[in-house]
Amino acid sequence: MGIAPATDARRPALLLAGPIAAVSIVLVLVAAAATGGDAVKMVTNGLGIASNVAALAALIAMAVGLAALPAQVQALRHGFGRLAWIVGELGTILVAGGYWSSVFVQPGLAHVDPRAVSDGIASVTAGFVVSYMVMGLGWALIAISLLRAKLIGVSGWFLILASVIAISPAPMRYLPLAIAVTVACGFRLGRRRSA
Repeated sequence: MGIAPATDARRPALLLAGPIAAVSIVLVLVAAAATGGDAVKMVTNGLGIASNVAALAALIAMAVGLAALPAQVQALRHGFGRLAWIVGELGTILVAGGYWSSVFVQPGLAHVDPRAVSDGIASVTAGFVVSYMVMGLGWALIAISLLRAKLIGVSGWFLILASVIAISPAPMRYLPLAIAVTVACGFRLGRRRSA
């Protein structure tokens, strides 16, 4: 069937990614309401920082779960599946790095140069755009690989759609991807594995 029993943190990490991402979105909305949407105040506000910590945790959960996936899913060990896994892991780590800076760099930068936070820094923005493109492309390729191996069904198409949303300039674009990863790779693959 192509799925080996999992004895590591893959499934719990993948199951947690979506709910943690949802918490991060709730926190950012509350932080925006509390600060009037002021970018500088949001990055120094406890709720804003907590939102970025939760987003970072969701992305780390996705990366940890994805790291162990090839050991469990033969389709990701060679050829197209291996390439998909590499691109997905790299992109997820890159986006997580962006949220790492949101947790540890932006609050300090807001005190030193508030305009850099409110106006943005072109190279940082470009880095985020490229990171999201790599992550979205990688997860779309992973979904295609799992669909080709007939390991997931309709949830794979939702994973592809969420990957496209992650590439778009939509706000909170990691949320649909984290939820789709939880459903397709956490629930669906986990259910198939235990069957």
